[in-house]
Amino acid sequence: MDGSDTPQEDKEDSSIENMMQHLPAAKERKKSKSNTGSKKPRRTGLQRKVRQHSNVAILSKNFSDRLDELVESDAITHRSGKKLKSAESAVDAHGRLPIYYRSGDTVTHIGVITDIIINPDPDSTAAKKFRDHISKADTYSEYNDELDTTTYIVKNGKKLDEPFSMTQLNKVSDNEPVDENFWRSPAYVFQRDGDFDSVL
Repeated sequence: MDGSDTPQEDKEDSSIENMMQHLPAAKERKKSKSNTGSKKPRRTGLQRKVRQHSNVAILSKNFSDRLDELVESDAITHRSGKKLKSAESAVDAHGRLPIYYRSGDTVTHIGVITDIIINPDPDSTAAKKFRDHISKADTYSEYNDELDTTTYIVKNGKKLDEPFSMTQLNKVSDNEPVDENFWRSPAYVFQRDGDFDSVL
C-alpha cells in the first residue's frame, strides 16, 4: 500500500463533503419552518369562545354624554385603556361585535363595534378612520391618549326603550349571570334574544 486513497475512499470522502455543504441550508430551512409555526396566534380560552359563538356581545360602561353622542351619531369612536384582545378577536371572526352599555348595573344603550385597533400608531393611515369619528365635544384626550390602547368605532347606537339589569346577561366564560356586584369593565356576554335585531 502506498497510502493513496482508493476509489471507494474517494467516493465516501466526497459524499461526506457533499453532506456538509448542504448542512447550513438544511438548518436554515428548519429554522424558517420553526419561525413560521411560532407566528400562529396563540389565543386564550375566552378568545376562542368569542370566535366560536356568533351570539356574543361585550358589556361596557361609558359616561352619559358619550352615550348621548352614540345615539346622535352614525358612528362614534370610543376608547379603552385596556387591551381588549377578545373584542378584537370577535370582530376578526364575525366582522362586528354587538355592545351593551350600562350605567351602574342597568343596561341602557346598545350599538355595534365595526372596527377595532389595538395599540394604534397615531400617524398611520389606519388611525385616521378612528380619529374621524371622535366627536367634537369629546374630552377623552384631555386625560388620555387621543387613540388609547384599544380604540374602536361603534355604529347604530340606540337607547333602549326598556333598560334592564345586567344580571340578565350570561357571561361567555362560564354561562353564569353577570354578578350584581360586578364593577369591572368590560365583560363578554351572550346576547339576549332580540336585543340587536334593530341594529344588525
